[in-house]
Amino acid sequence: MKYIKRILTVCIIVILFEVGIFIIHSVPVRKSSLQKVSPTSKTLVQNYRMSKGVTKKVAVAVQPLRSDGVHGKPTKKFLAVKNLYNLMFSPTYDGSGQATHPKLLYFPNGWNGYRYWMSYTPYPAMNASLENPCIVTSNDLKTWVVPKGLHNPVSGVPADVRQGGHYSDSELVMRGNTMELWYRYNHGNKKTKRPVYSMDYYYRRVSTDGIHWSSAQLMRASKTSILSLAAIYRNGEYQFWYTDCYHRLIYAVSRDGYTWIHPQKCEIQLPAGYAPWHQDVIYYQDKYYLLQTGIYKPKYSFALFLSESYDGIHFTDGTPFYPSNNSVILHKAWLYRSTMVPISRTTFDMVVSYMLPGNKWFMTQFTLPVAEWDNACFTNQELVLKAPHLQKTVKLNHVISNSRKYQSRVSQPQYSFHQNLRSAP
Repeated sequence: MKYIKRILTVCIIVILFEVGIFIIHSVPVRKSSLQKVSPTSKTLVQNYRMSKGVTKKVAVAVQPLRSDGVHGKPTKKFLAVKNLYNLMFSPTYDGSGQATHPKLLYFPNGWNGYRYWMSYTPYPAMNASLENPCIVTSNDLKTWVVPKGLHNPVSGVPADVRQGGHYSDSELVMRGNTMELWYRYNHGNKKTKRPVYSMDYYYRRVSTDGIHWSSAQLMRASKTSILSLAAIYRNGEYQFWYTDCYHRLIYAVSRDGYTWIHPQKCEIQLPAGYAPWHQDVIYYQDKYYLLQTGIYKPKYSFALFLSESYDGIHFTDGTPFYPSNNSVILHKAWLYRSTMVPISRTTFDMVVSYMLPGNKWFMTQFTLPVAEWDNACFTNQELVLKAPHLQKTVKLNHVISNSRKYQSRVSQPQYSFHQNLRSAP
């Protein structure tokens, strides 16, 4: 009898369990049972599979975009040339508004309240003591703010800044939901009061909200230079690109960020007289896009080049790129370390840094179709964007790399192309 009672008890429990499951699955999900989302928030609707093959939708709130950052105030020098060169204002902790070496990250739905996060270094009149990595944010690529609670420079100031020690070459990279800020350090010389470039140090700080940052971690030291580190984290490892003291573009990988393995020289051909200097690299649609700053060694000036690769090592020949057909940008400005991010399958947002006459370091922003980049690399034809303020077709003279006679640059409706390469900015 005891065994029979136990069997009956088990059967009753199983029947009640199945009836309960049937009742639960028969009740429709009401709108009121979904998580309520504030009117200012966007909603992501995700599907998930439950037992018995039932699919339900659950609303997941996306953090609302913020607008409470510190804007800063443009200087008169900036406002005087803003429209002429389509300048983008970025607040700097020193108040100059002059900055260089940008690195962009883009989050379609925002990350901690902002779609764009950018690192950069103030550099008014090439003052290296102020070249300390900072971070600003934006939701439209035009209005940049220091997010509330963040104190720039994020890197701090070197203890030996009075002896010439300085930071530089900032880089942002995402590792999961953690943002990492990498930057270079050169210690100062007590006698000369200038930086010592015989040894480069790279430090890293990390944050999960972009506001509160860890202490600095020494990641790498090198006697052969680590200029303008570009970093990608994918498939559980870092991919690094940097320029060494021999003006070679070097590629390396690392699992932990500390141990760099398999360093090798990248293959990229730049026009005569140019060599790699600074760079930004992104991985997009199974391809590596390289925005290479080249140094023109005979004259010490800088220009930008577009390139692509399927393995991150063998790149197409560098194609000259100019963000404007303004004569000053074409002939007198230094085009320095710049950056890009994909915002759709067909479009890049770009921020280009240049030094204008008078040692004025400013940045400009614009959108570039990916197809235009691809076409420039495929044809190896110089790509020149039309200045926004120029309404009519403009013909400009430029010097050809083989020093032949001057030829005119002919603008097409939106972009202008020319097969000949200029020998210097």
